[in-house]
Amino acid sequence: MPQSQHTGASQRPKNLNLLSVKFPISAIMSVGHRAAGILLFLSLPYFLYLLQLSLTNEIGFALAKAELQGPIAKTFGLIIIWGLAHHLFAGIRYFLLDFDIGIDKAPAQKSALVVMVAAFLVFVFFSFYLLWL
Repeated sequence: MPQSQHTGASQRPKNLNLLSVKFPISAIMSVGHRAAGILLFLSLPYFLYLLQLSLTNEIGFALAKAELQGPIAKTFGLIIIWGLAHHLFAGIRYFLLDFDIGIDKAPAQKSALVVMVAAFLVFVFFSFYLLWL
């Protein structure tokens, strides 16, 4: 009968502080993709409610329009825009990876960075559009 190699406390280092771990850019982008998907899914009831309200009559449309023009709604809208952009660009990246395009480490890291920068630029563009116009 083989002896157990575990004889007491593990000799492996333990690092429970996730903020001290250096994650690769592709891991950060992947977490962002998942977070954006969850955010978009959870925001659906609110936007469906606004759509239903706006389609009832003219008063409902005015109420929905007023709801979307407040500062909290604009902030929420900007977060949703980032989520849409990030989820779209990351989804295109994953689609290309499924066809073995950019699957090596260096191109995969570059494409992850492109996804994050592109989503940020879309966010900045719509920030100026929503807040200044």
